[in-house]
Amino acid sequence: MCGISGIYSVELKEYELKSAVTRMNAIQKRRGPDDEGFFLSAEDGLAISHTRLSILDLSSAGKQPMRYQCKVSGVRRQVSITFNGEIYNFLELRKELERKGHQFQTKTDTEVILAAYVEWGAESFKKLRGMFAFGLWDEGRRKLFLVKDRYGIKPLYYYCDKENLVFASTVKAIKQSGLVTANKNEQALIGFLLFGSVPLPRTTLEGVCGLEAGYYLEVSKDLSVKKVKYYEPLDYFNKTREQENIKTQEQIIARTRELLEESVRLHMISDAPLGVFLSGGVDSSVLAILASKARKNPITTLSITFDEAEFSEKKYQDLIAKQIGSNHHEYKITRQDFEDATSDIFEAMDEPTIDGVNTYFVAEAAKKAGLKTVLSGLGADEIFFGYNHFRRAALLRKMQNGLSIFGHHKSAGLTMSRTLGFFSDKYAKLGYLCQNDLLRFYLAIRGLFVPAEVAKILDISVKEVNDLIDSISETYKLINLQTYKLAPADALSYLELKFYLQNQLLKDSDFMAMHHSIEIRVPFLDNLLVEYVSSLPAEIKLNIGKSDPSNIDSGTGRSDFQKLNKPLLIAAMKDVLPEAIWDRPKMGFTLPFSKWLKEIAISDTLPGKIKKLFLKNKIHWSRAWALVFIKNRAWRETNDL
Repeated sequence: MCGISGIYSVELKEYELKSAVTRMNAIQKRRGPDDEGFFLSAEDGLAISHTRLSILDLSSAGKQPMRYQCKVSGVRRQVSITFNGEIYNFLELRKELERKGHQFQTKTDTEVILAAYVEWGAESFKKLRGMFAFGLWDEGRRKLFLVKDRYGIKPLYYYCDKENLVFASTVKAIKQSGLVTANKNEQALIGFLLFGSVPLPRTTLEGVCGLEAGYYLEVSKDLSVKKVKYYEPLDYFNKTREQENIKTQEQIIARTRELLEESVRLHMISDAPLGVFLSGGVDSSVLAILASKARKNPITTLSITFDEAEFSEKKYQDLIAKQIGSNHHEYKITRQDFEDATSDIFEAMDEPTIDGVNTYFVAEAAKKAGLKTVLSGLGADEIFFGYNHFRRAALLRKMQNGLSIFGHHKSAGLTMSRTLGFFSDKYAKLGYLCQNDLLRFYLAIRGLFVPAEVAKILDISVKEVNDLIDSISETYKLINLQTYKLAPADALSYLELKFYLQNQLLKDSDFMAMHHSIEIRVPFLDNLLVEYVSSLPAEIKLNIGKSDPSNIDSGTGRSDFQKLNKPLLIAAMKDVLPEAIWDRPKMGFTLPFSKWLKEIAISDTLPGKIKKLFLKNKIHWSRAWALVFIKNRAWRETNDL
């Protein structure tokens, strides 16, 4: 886990290149406090730089940017890289490359990426199993490649005009280069108020783009940019139509368990101290149990607790820690801790978000425990159907099909929202269902504010808001036959991967953890596991276990799993996962936000009407927090908003 940055220029001199990347490194120092490095080629107008958080091969041999040289068919090849992330199948790839004649000087996954590129070119990106964002310089071809992993686990931003291409791990670093006109992007706050985060490729700075998951850029000497999609998760949904994945329930459960075990084992590879965040829920408990089985010595687990009993999962955390015999660390977070950390939380945010505060405190706890990397359960809910709205998806889609008959115009949604009540959490979002498109189906579930609310908050027209929704739908290519053929729950899972995970959970986890120089790993987003689970019919992921006689309660005739979310994950782990963990309502790891916000001075920044509604529990804390955020003067001034 590191900070990467670089410049490809047609005009800058060597000292200007070095000065710019030095400034970018400085603002990303928390991402990599262990070391930093630079590679400059003045004649090519290239500079790439790196701040290092040492995880694999802690020696100086792992220093970046890294250069790899070899001869291929008598031709000398030289490639360099600045890399952020982890490649979990690097040992397997290394053996394959050694058989092809490649020789390695380090024990790093970084060197394997370089050798793989020399051997297979851009096709090598598809072979990488892990989380990654990197800038790779092919000296012979004078090409710069910017590459991002399949699900957007690692961030990568870029800016390109006629003179310079600038890239970095953060928007702040690109701004710090001094090569970007830092005009604010008016659409960023619209997107933020719609989704709770800024949807890629948009960012808060005009012209600065976030590279989307599963894409790479190929940049030539004249700064022409070719954007290539090398991975699309939609390809794996419902592949059972081709019959290759139709198996018995026992086989599906066994294969799921096998992939889970393999993913956790690979994610445990580290030369630096590693632990597991244990919230007490199903996902983190699964990771802790499998991680303990993957190591002979006790693993380290860490948990967050609260004084507020209704938010505490301490008894479940203790249950798992005792079962696996982990070296357990417990940290209590209070309202005062939250209030004291508020300014630092805003400082840590690279882009606007309503999420990530929980990760801020988890990463802080990991730092105190002496860890450098932590396993997180992110991704499990999105692929295993862990939210209640997966079970409502079919009904909502049916409602949308019906309502859209009468809602051909965008004004229909506005009328419904007003009819259902302005700032009504429960019903206003149903106005999205008056138009029959997938993004509005998603916003009816995940949306933060409806267009009329966004327009009022920002003092803009509703048309501007709806135009942005249409533009985002086009950007993500959601209007196509393949997406519309998906079962509603599968469509929702796909949209969660594209929006909630990529634009919010993963992005927030990265910058909050990196603020404390902590690497977060997400075993549930191993691509082989995601692809397999995605390929299963939605009915299996919603209802597996119902027809298994061993799961039928003789008194009720109902399955254990019938009322549960993530039944496939629970079925795969039922032999080792305590019933007390899975047979209870889902809590989700969150702070006592609503209570705390009402008690601290920052709530005074809320507009009067909204504050009254919030204090009366008429609106959700996330909506109040969003308004606190955009009113926060320090953050806005720092980021030109």
